[in-house]
Amino acid sequence: MRIPHKAKRTIVFVTFETEFAPCGGLAAVMKIFPKQLAKTESCCTIGPYFENITSGKPISAQITNTGIEYALRFGDNSHVVKVLRHADDNGYTTYLLQSDGCFTAPKDPYINPGNPTKLLYDSLFFCAMVPKALAALGETSDLVLHLQDWESASVAHTMKKVDAIESAACILTLHNPYDRGINGRDAGLISARDLPGETILTKMIPLVDGSLSTVSRNFADELTNDPLHTQVFADHLQEQFKRRGIVGIDNGLFGKHEFPFSDDAHREAKHGGFALIRKEKWERRIALSETIDKYLRDISGNPDAQVWGDGLDLSDPRLPVFLFLGRDDPRQKGYDVAAEAIRTIPEGKARYIFTPMPGDEGFDGLNFLKNLAAQRPGEVMVFPFRLDPEPFMALQRGSSFMAMFSLYEPFGGANEAYLAGMPVVARATGGLVQQTIPHESSALSPHGQQLIKKYHGQGGKPTGFLFREPSLKDDVDGWQKIVDCAYLHGEQGADRIEDRRGIPLYDEMVKRAGQSLESAIELYSSDQDAYAEMIYNGFKMLDNFSWDRAIVEYRRLYDSVCES
Repeated sequence: MRIPHKAKRTIVFVTFETEFAPCGGLAAVMKIFPKQLAKTESCCTIGPYFENITSGKPISAQITNTGIEYALRFGDNSHVVKVLRHADDNGYTTYLLQSDGCFTAPKDPYINPGNPTKLLYDSLFFCAMVPKALAALGETSDLVLHLQDWESASVAHTMKKVDAIESAACILTLHNPYDRGINGRDAGLISARDLPGETILTKMIPLVDGSLSTVSRNFADELTNDPLHTQVFADHLQEQFKRRGIVGIDNGLFGKHEFPFSDDAHREAKHGGFALIRKEKWERRIALSETIDKYLRDISGNPDAQVWGDGLDLSDPRLPVFLFLGRDDPRQKGYDVAAEAIRTIPEGKARYIFTPMPGDEGFDGLNFLKNLAAQRPGEVMVFPFRLDPEPFMALQRGSSFMAMFSLYEPFGGANEAYLAGMPVVARATGGLVQQTIPHESSALSPHGQQLIKKYHGQGGKPTGFLFREPSLKDDVDGWQKIVDCAYLHGEQGADRIEDRRGIPLYDEMVKRAGQSLESAIELYSSDQDAYAEMIYNGFKMLDNFSWDRAIVEYRRLYDSVCES
């Protein structure tokens, strides 16, 4: 296959997760970055069509059938593939591939309760569909396929199996460290049985052109230096990482770069005054109480909106509110660390609101949050479902801090907190390190302080609080025990926290997380001026991240696999 020509190239974003069937960070990137790139490059997106997820949304009415169909033999089955199309208001095109009996997940593209092993099959099928779809669309030359994560990595192989594709190259971005084992039978579905390796990525990375990439500079470093990745998650990929190289390209902003308070407050803050930010944030904190009270009344009795926690008391704006959000993942998000850390805080000091989307374990996996809410009535409330836009916006605007206690975080949501007018409290990991200048606190170990110095130098105006446990001799054993999630295979009723208590790494993490909460509570309660200034500092931090910068760096990768 020939190398694509730089001047004639089309960038094709190949992604299992799209804005039409979103789950997390990948969909957020795919909703923004390709369209920004399309201002100066020819590009499009291609992904699966998850009918159960997409068909009920208003945007589904804008998805049309191109009339293009083709037959595809996959294993013992013959499928008919339909190519659907969506064009946004600016003409950006996303192609969605549909086939009966495939991509049937009901709510989350990665979770199919009726068939838990379907993700691998669907991913391989999608990778077999892509080159034939491009050929059917007449896109056969000068293609740069920008693959996203292991689910689309096999396109690096399937592209070579379609004679109609004349010139193409593939690059791969990893938004997380995950991989998937594959046996000979499944590899045979895409004629990859003879490729060396026992996982998708060990088979496919050697076929990718150019360097690998990921979504922040610090996460690129962690993938080849942090014990969690080098000896647990991605130990089997270290040789390939070293051979290929990993480029960290920071994400831009997931929202409009606008000051989250009034113009008057912005002008005052530019001159070192923060009284208006303090006043307006206080008003939002009061409004949050009213909005949540109304929302709880509105959803009362709704079986699809069960809430854990009784009598959440948000009436006193002198008490800070910590907001925890994101999809539950026992190997990443750290909701259990947060629950244990909250238990170390004396009652009555703060309020804690969780909005987790249940993951593979469903509601049962979040029982430890249900127990915490029962133990701390009036202080803790859990909304284990997708909130309506109005209360969710009120939570972002009115909460005092966004808390991210992630075990790892490739990029992280600190910038989203700043856009909403919140400082952050987070574990010093991944992109969160780059996005956060921490206020002085005992919660940050010497290793954490070294990370901060690497990216922010000495000093800097704080945008939140970071914690990091000290490095321990048995870190690898600790991480392995955490990631193994033995409770999932033990007695019924065992939970995440019971499984992890007593692991020195985990206990230290909880201790430092609790210290970071204490520090944030102390600042909010004793110095509202410093708190308001921290909000402004967070907004200023946003100047360090833009999609324009990301485009410059991704173009270097595209150029490296093209001929001039």
